[in-house]
Amino acid sequence: MHRIRRLGQVARRGGALLRNRFDRRSFLARCNADPAALEAPLALYFADGPENLYQLHQWDRVLAALPWPVVVIVARPDTGRRVLAETSLPVWFAPGSSYLEELVAHGSLHVVTYVNHLPLNFRMLRFASPVHVHLGHGESDKDSSVTNQNKAYDRVLVAGPAARSRIAGALREFDDAAHVREVGRPQLDLDYPGAPDWADDGRTRVLYAPTWEGDRASMAYGSVASHGVALVRSLVDDPRYRVIYRPHPRTGVHDPAYAAADRRIRALLAQRGSDHLVDTGPYGWQWAFADVCVTDLSSVAYDWLATTKPMLVTVPVEPRTTLPPSLFLREVPRLLAADAPRAAAILDEPWPLERMRELSAAYFGDTDPGASTARFVAALEEALSLASVPLGPACADDPEAGR
Repeated sequence: MHRIRRLGQVARRGGALLRNRFDRRSFLARCNADPAALEAPLALYFADGPENLYQLHQWDRVLAALPWPVVVIVARPDTGRRVLAETSLPVWFAPGSSYLEELVAHGSLHVVTYVNHLPLNFRMLRFASPVHVHLGHGESDKDSSVTNQNKAYDRVLVAGPAARSRIAGALREFDDAAHVREVGRPQLDLDYPGAPDWADDGRTRVLYAPTWEGDRASMAYGSVASHGVALVRSLVDDPRYRVIYRPHPRTGVHDPAYAAADRRIRALLAQRGSDHLVDTGPYGWQWAFADVCVTDLSSVAYDWLATTKPMLVTVPVEPRTTLPPSLFLREVPRLLAADAPRAAAILDEPWPLERMRELSAAYFGDTDPGASTARFVAALEEALSLASVPLGPACADDPEAGR
C-alpha cells in the first residue's frame, strides 16, 4: 500500500512537471508584461511548489498592506497561478536565471524578501544590488530555525529577543547587531475572515492545529498519529467543548499512519455534526475565535503564545526528534501521548497567565495593536535605504585606488 501511494505521488509530480512545461509560454506572457511586476520596489521570492504556499500565505496580506508595491517572484506556473488566484499581489515568472536578470536590470527592484531557506533561493541571492531580507514563515524553537543560510541575507527579520539569542548563540562569527532586526508578529495586527458562525453558547472552543510528520526523524514534531484520535475523542465526548481541527496541509505526505489518523479524526468530527469543524481555510481568524489551543512544536504554538490564552503543546513520541533548548518548552504545559485520552480534564488545570505574558514578551516583544507592523515597516524602510547606498568603495572604478 505504501509503495502504491509513493508511485501515485511520483506520477502526480510528473504530471505537474509536464503541465508546467506546457504552461510556460502563456504564463510568461500573462505575468511579465504586467507593469505592476516591473515597477514594484519590493519582491517576495518563492521558488517552491504550490504544496508549500502556506509559507507565503503567512505574509501575503501583510505585504499587500505595505505602503510600497510588492511582486511575488515564482519559478513555476502552477505556483504562480495559485498566487494570482489567492492573493492580491502581482507575479513575475522566472523559470531561469535570465528572467531574474531581466527583472533586476530593467525593473524597480530594491529589496527581495524570502519566507524559507530553499536552496533555490541562491538563484536570486547571487544578485548583489537588491537588499536580501529573510522573513521566515513563523517563530519557532525548531532545529530548522537556526541555519547558516541566515548569513546569506543582508537582514534577518525575527519575532523578538528569543529568536535573536537563538541565532546569535548558534552561528559562528555572525553579527546579529548588524543583520538581525526584531519585528514582532505583524500578522497579529490584521483582521482575518473565515470564522464560522458559531453562537457564543458558553462552550470552550478548542483549536487543535497539529503540524505534519516531517520528512526525517529529527523533525518529527507532529502529533496526529500519536495523540490526535484520542485527544479529539476526549474533547468531543465532553459537552463543554467544541473542536476546530486544523491539520497541516502536508499531513500524511510521507507517513501513511498520519494520513489514516487524519481520516479517523475527520470521521469522528463528522459523526458529531455541526458542533465541530474541520478547518482547511485561511489562517489567522483562529487566534481571536478559539479559547484554547492544542498544537505541536511549530509556529502555530508561538502564534498562540502571543495571545496569552491557554494552550497545550504535545510531546513528540519519536525519540530521535530534536528538542532544542527552549524557554518556551520549559514553561508551557505539555501533553504526553499517554495523557491524550484525558485531554479534556487536563484543560481544566489552572493557566499561568502572568508567566505566559512574560514569555510572549520574550518571544515577540511589544504585541500591542500596531506595534509589530510599525517595527516591520521600519525594518523594510531601512532595507530600502540600504539599497540606495552604492556598492563597494566609492572609488572602485579608479585604477589607482588602493595604491
